Amino acid sequence: MDSIALVCFPHAGAGRLYYSPWRNAFSGIADLHVAQYPLREHRMHVPMPASVGELAEEIFAEFEEVFRGQFAVWGHSMGSVIGYEVAKLCQERLGNPPLTFFSSGSAAPCRARFTRVGDLDTPEGFRDVLLTYGGVAQQYLQDADYMNYFAPVIEADLRLLGSYRDDARLPLRCPVVLMLGRGDTVTADQWDSYTEHALDVHEYEGGHFFLDRHRASMASLMEAKLQLAWQLRGENGRSRAGSPGADSR
Repeated sequence: MDSIALVCFPHAGAGRLYYSPWRNAFSGIADLHVAQYPLREHRMHVPMPASVGELAEEIFAEFEEVFRGQFAVWGHSMGSVIGYEVAKLCQERLGNPPLTFFSSGSAAPCRARFTRVGDLDTPEGFRDVLLTYGGVAQQYLQDADYMNYFAPVIEADLRLLGSYRDDARLPLRCPVVLMLGRGDTVTADQWDSYTEHALDVHEYEGGHFFLDRHRASMASLMEAKLQLAWQLRGENGRSRAGSPGADSR
């Protein structure tokens, strides 16, 4: 089978550099593409859009040709919300939902809004947010150069997520595979509203950033699910083509 584009949506504060080691974790079925948000790496001088919806529109436009083919979406934490909004655009505008939607470390979109925006207004509150949600080693919090770069990025990401609401709960016409840390506060609650298929949940040891410890097993799981989804979509297509009344020209 040909490779399948796996479009990765990073978590708050992260960019392509963080996910670059994942390229070597996949065997070739998944062709990893990492969405790059504003304010980091080569886009550090690009302003952040005013809403998750606007950011999703930008990413959809950038990857539209990829989204016209066989692709999957994977988002971690905040990236799951942005990936979901992009997947909806693919489904609505192109009639082409992902083969599979992978979410790691994220609550369902209706529960994923960041609720501690007020804590970002003070250095003490911001520091507590970083310590609570993890992802930043203690020594980096004492590194002025690192924080001068990192703090505005994650603050903008969290404020963006703080303004997000999803009340429609539009289901995706593809399987949804959840990967959750057993020590995380995130649960699978209400995710079943977001897929027309049976929800597929996998748990890993660790907290919110369990993905750092389980790269190989997560990549293997995603590739196995993609191969299965590819086969099922092909079988469904052949079934429709051979059904009574199908156009046989």
